[in-house]
Amino acid sequence: MTFSNSDKTGKLDVELQSVVQAFIDDASEGSYWDFKQKWHNNNADLLKDIICMANNTTSNMQDGYIIFGIEDTTFEVTGVLNDVNRKNQENLIGFLSSQIWSGEETPNVDVKTIQIDEKEIDVLVIRNEMVTPYYLLKEYSKSNSGKNKTIIHAGVIYSRIGDRNTSSAECATKHATEFLWKKRFGLIGNDDYKVTKRLENTENWYSTDEYETFHNNEYGDITIKRDTTYNLEVTINKEETNTRIWVMDFPYLFSNISNWNIGERETGRRLKWDIFLNGRELDISIYGVQATRQTFYHIEPKTYWDKALGISINGITDSIKYYAYIENSIEYLAFNLFFDKQCYSDRELDYNKALQVIPVFKSEQEHLEFMEHIKTCVDEFELAVENQDINGMFPTYAKEVDTVIVYKLGKTLVQWLREWRFKLMEI
Repeated sequence: MTFSNSDKTGKLDVELQSVVQAFIDDASEGSYWDFKQKWHNNNADLLKDIICMANNTTSNMQDGYIIFGIEDTTFEVTGVLNDVNRKNQENLIGFLSSQIWSGEETPNVDVKTIQIDEKEIDVLVIRNEMVTPYYLLKEYSKSNSGKNKTIIHAGVIYSRIGDRNTSSAECATKHATEFLWKKRFGLIGNDDYKVTKRLENTENWYSTDEYETFHNNEYGDITIKRDTTYNLEVTINKEETNTRIWVMDFPYLFSNISNWNIGERETGRRLKWDIFLNGRELDISIYGVQATRQTFYHIEPKTYWDKALGISINGITDSIKYYAYIENSIEYLAFNLFFDKQCYSDRELDYNKALQVIPVFKSEQEHLEFMEHIKTCVDEFELAVENQDINGMFPTYAKEVDTVIVYKLGKTLVQWLREWRFKLMEI
């Protein structure tokens, strides 16, 4: 029986294809990629290789790749079309979930199928996560076709250093083990990684000066401090043009009912917070906007423009901007932090609909794949945007012809993302 994972994405993953082709052209294996001519016929060997890649020790936090259908000495492309041991996403996730792991987390894996030299290649992508080291609490073993038994020992950490995996009879070196634990505690990596790690748990943060400055009681090395030299203000008035512009630029603000009651001369604000690590100011800042003095600062998502989407709605034929968060990004984690610390009223908590117009993607890769999916059915998507119902979600003055598009587009993206994910799970 054979499996095809290409249906899962609906199109070739061009970016992944480029990455794999570069590995083949390099004619070598590396610290985060490995070639296999065929899928493993022993699940214990497969499990060990996955653990090693999940525990890779690359300082730049690279995802791991096990590439099936490539001979690992000549680097000839052989393909996996007739490989009887071939596995798909569902197979692997079920297998990994059946093991007893040291924590609640299991390695995060994706199975992708691409074309190289007109042959199907399976790529097992093992995501680089912060929760290393991965190891089992219960031994797993399986014999190799009646020969030697492969044993994945409980409590043993396996890793990959250079182009070599730890054998099942060994354990990771002291250096590798130390690296993996430091990674879990956010003590290594680039600035973005360290900040992300510290933002994960909102309970660890506090402020003693009305949110001008944030401190972390778990990591004493980080501070988030407002830049008092930056302050963008705009008068918001229901009748004025600049109000419509402000609503269009920050539509998610007006998804909160508290922001509907704008007075005759309400002032909207955009502020900036800088991040310091061990007293060093990072080249990382977060921006928050506030529609009224009574509400919290909403940390801005990323803004995207996509001319290739080709949508023409309400006479707008140029690229249309949309907003999105990436799940493990500094912006999204900071959004959760500010919302958690600054929202007190039940009214704000009950009627905060920002994420009904801002999609939250699991990764940049998912974002790219989803937008490519949209482009395969752009006419249907455009019709869905035009027919989108936003009644009851936003104040009347926000539903001007130049702002309503942003709401409709955002809400449609959120709905279609949910449906797209559901369909992928069914395949």
